[in-house]
Amino acid sequence: MHPLRKPPVETIMTVRMTPALAAAGITAITMMSSPVAADNLVSHKAVYHLLPGPISGQVPYDGVEGLVTRSVERTCDGWIVAEHMVMHILTRVGGVIDREIRFTSWEAADGTRYRFAATIKSKAGDEDTRLKGRLEVAREGAGGEAVYAEPDGKKVTIPEDTYLPVGQVRKLLAAARAGEKQVRFHVFDGTEDIGPQLMSSVITGRFKAGEGKGLQTAWGPLGTGPGWRVSSAYFETTGTQPQSTPSFQFTMELLDNGVPRRMEMDLGGFVVIQALKEIHPLPEPNCG
Repeated sequence: MHPLRKPPVETIMTVRMTPALAAAGITAITMMSSPVAADNLVSHKAVYHLLPGPISGQVPYDGVEGLVTRSVERTCDGWIVAEHMVMHILTRVGGVIDREIRFTSWEAADGTRYRFAATIKSKAGDEDTRLKGRLEVAREGAGGEAVYAEPDGKKVTIPEDTYLPVGQVRKLLAAARAGEKQVRFHVFDGTEDIGPQLMSSVITGRFKAGEGKGLQTAWGPLGTGPGWRVSSAYFETTGTQPQSTPSFQFTMELLDNGVPRRMEMDLGGFVVIQALKEIHPLPEPNCG
């Protein structure tokens, strides 16, 4: 994911909030032995606009539009993340580049097991890209090896201090609440072309409930609560050393409940904004 120095449009094809981040984004208060019991991350379904931000330099793109639908659902033993992105990139010569991405994953509550699948479609005649695989590690953040069923036989080495999509959100929030200003760790969701990347994040400030850009009362506390402003950069790693130039950078409003409300992704002269449009709670599991 986010290959270094690829053309911005190709980077956009694979950018997602891990939650953020997808987030991004998308997206834990304490790193306790039972994350499901310890965090206040909420099950939800959200829809985001994709909007153009500032454009600078000699990039061949004139704008972007689209929608991202993302659900994050707690189960009795982990989390299910599902995402559907439809994106249209406008070129300066009047063309349109279309992409559609579907992604699903299941992540164990303790961060030791992970399954993922993704399909990337293009209307330009390119062959669909399909990814499917799994990962098991001894403990959350431990190194290991991801094994792919699609493409068959592909294996990716996972370095120590690598976190999965939900674990990334927990770790960021835990660092913010502990008063840390900067946090660095590797991230992996299975869609990376070259394996995990190093994410270096600076927690730039706290915002109160009701503060932020473009808030809507219809979101309720789920989308208007307090949270943190985070600036992050992603770096490819060669061996154990990260590259000096980031693959891409973003700023994010990350709520205390794990919802990434807004992300601005700088892809090198081309900024894509992912802004919350609507959000709804999903039922929490009855695990007995």
